[in-house]
Amino acid sequence: MKTILLAVSGSIAFYKAYELISLFKKEGFGVKVLLSKGALKFATPASFEALCDALLHEGNESWSGTNNHIAFSKDADVVLLAPASANSINKLAQGIADTLFIQTLLACPPAKLIIAPAANTAMFLHFSTQNSLALLEKNGATLIPPVRKKLACKDEGVGGLAPLEAIFARTKRELLRADFWRGKSVIITGGGTRERIDCVRCVSNFSSGKMAKALADAFYFSGAEVVFLSAVGLSVPYILECFESSQDLKKLLEKYKKADFLVMAAAVSDFVPEFHEGKLKKRDFPKGLVLNLKPGEDLLANTPFEGKKIGFKMEFDAENALENTRAALEEKRLDMICLNILGEKNHFGSEENELYCITPWKLEKSPLCPKKDLAYWLVRRCEGL
Repeated sequence: MKTILLAVSGSIAFYKAYELISLFKKEGFGVKVLLSKGALKFATPASFEALCDALLHEGNESWSGTNNHIAFSKDADVVLLAPASANSINKLAQGIADTLFIQTLLACPPAKLIIAPAANTAMFLHFSTQNSLALLEKNGATLIPPVRKKLACKDEGVGGLAPLEAIFARTKRELLRADFWRGKSVIITGGGTRERIDCVRCVSNFSSGKMAKALADAFYFSGAEVVFLSAVGLSVPYILECFESSQDLKKLLEKYKKADFLVMAAAVSDFVPEFHEGKLKKRDFPKGLVLNLKPGEDLLANTPFEGKKIGFKMEFDAENALENTRAALEEKRLDMICLNILGEKNHFGSEENELYCITPWKLEKSPLCPKKDLAYWLVRRCEGL
């Protein structure tokens, strides 16, 4: 189990540490908490003891066990200083070890340290704080910048603690990062295209995009530089670009053609209707509307891409699915193709799925499992390409 040491300084945003602990525990991480003297002015140790796995503060230091500034951080995979006050940032950068809090942080390797500042705008932008942050980053620490907002002191400006979802995502990424994905770029496409009939109607499909979103998350948390090309807008910690039609998606694919991996999980329409400006009137078609559908372009086969290409194929016909998928692997010149045979347990929009991963030399079948777990399984398969 990965372990986080959460260091809580004396910022007015201290209370957000409770929610951070909850987020990490729900994800299955161990959480140890280090409290500064300033934090103890706002909260009692008991309120943190009820949530975390271990707690260290000025009142319980002991050299008979691990509750001391040298031993407490040794089993931590990541040290998260959040919220980080201007005082704690400046003391840490200059090595002023006059408190148990700073002594414990100094005993941690800088490469393990993530800093999420929360301070008054003037204090955050002061040259001493900025110089200290630059020095900490130069020596390996990771900075999660604060946001601009109306602060507790009623001033408005930069200095608010970054959103907890952003802090959680960045910390999780540091915990799960795999060396293979460091510096590698991955493009993931997801969701169904919408091909317009007129300005209010379209031809589309039932793709939910859930598998693609799970894949984008898994690649990001594994350490890749992720761009998610999605049919729906989402709040994500990586680059998101949205598309509507297959031609929109084609332009985006051309933009990112130099990436290391393309995972084409989007459900691109096989047929495109003739487009009519405005809105077709029902009264103009008393016998019904006949659509003229032409074949859509095969984007995966025809869009140039310099890296590894992974395709997805959905089938209902289990008897011929593998044969059809192997043919698509060869025809589209793919490095791997993932076959999804829809059934009662893995239907459109389901939370679980199973995949056959086929390469020119190998076939592997995943277990039926939550899409989140399946995404990490597929990331490992991609590492072998």
